[in-house]
Amino acid sequence: MAWVALTCPQCGAPLPRVALWRSVKCQSCGDLINKTESVVTRDSFRQALNRAREGLAGQSAVSCGDARYQLLATLGIGEISQVYLASRIVSLPLLVTLKISTAPAAASRYAREAQVAQELQLLAGNGAGHYFSRLMPDVVARGAVDGDPSKQALVLRHPSGYWGSLAALNDHFGFGIDPRHAVWIWRRLLEVLNFLHSHGWSHGDVCPEHALVHPQNHSVRLIGWAAAKSGAEPAQKIADLCRSARVVQVLLAGESPSGAFPPGVPSGLAELVTKAATDEEFCRTQGAAGLDALLQAEARTAFGPPTFVPLVM
Repeated sequence: MAWVALTCPQCGAPLPRVALWRSVKCQSCGDLINKTESVVTRDSFRQALNRAREGLAGQSAVSCGDARYQLLATLGIGEISQVYLASRIVSLPLLVTLKISTAPAAASRYAREAQVAQELQLLAGNGAGHYFSRLMPDVVARGAVDGDPSKQALVLRHPSGYWGSLAALNDHFGFGIDPRHAVWIWRRLLEVLNFLHSHGWSHGDVCPEHALVHPQNHSVRLIGWAAAKSGAEPAQKIADLCRSARVVQVLLAGESPSGAFPPGVPSGLAELVTKAATDEEFCRTQGAAGLDALLQAEARTAFGPPTFVPLVM
């Protein structure tokens, strides 16, 4: 009788015996393994991979480090960078955000951002579980583009499901967003800021352009970490909180020339947002956790018990 080794085809970890007759989840890599009679030989797999790579050969691609990346779409153009959605060209592609420098100043900024990202990942993974590590930047690679030192790149793991920035959300809802959405957006910002501030960090550049929104999961992810600092002063933490409130001000007011809130914004919510945006002493006293508690109370007063309101784009 021939022995059969039950191993995960993805990572090679051993599988339980029940994998012979039903689907199982690999305890090592988390992949779902399905038993099938269909077999793909190594040669046919390599041939298919080579055909796929040949099909991409005529499209824009750049090299950074030891990998090559297919440029899929332009995400934005800043003062020192062009930002792309890209895919790493390997047998198991990885979706990334690729920044390519357009100015010499980008090199030092990328180095700083990469250092901050590594420190934040270490911080988030040290007793905070996986929740905050998923919200922190994750560096895939950094270095010269195609071996040209004058052009630098920073490659970050691309967060899936995020629709765009809060600035783009503000453009999409020109008359201001539903106040109920403003509540969970601010709560997500305060949640991350509370985590950072409690560990001695500040973000340093909270603004609509530096926050991505996930409409389906009601998640918000801060980006633009080059100005983040460990050992932050109280004033720097207060600035984060005031700026987070100003972000919500912008979203609620929409394109109003005066910045006034629409009539549908509850007065208690409007007063809290305005006070937090302008009163530094109030933000210092409350902190991120205190602001979140006040926000929850105002939301309950205005809208009743929490309910999930879909953000339809």
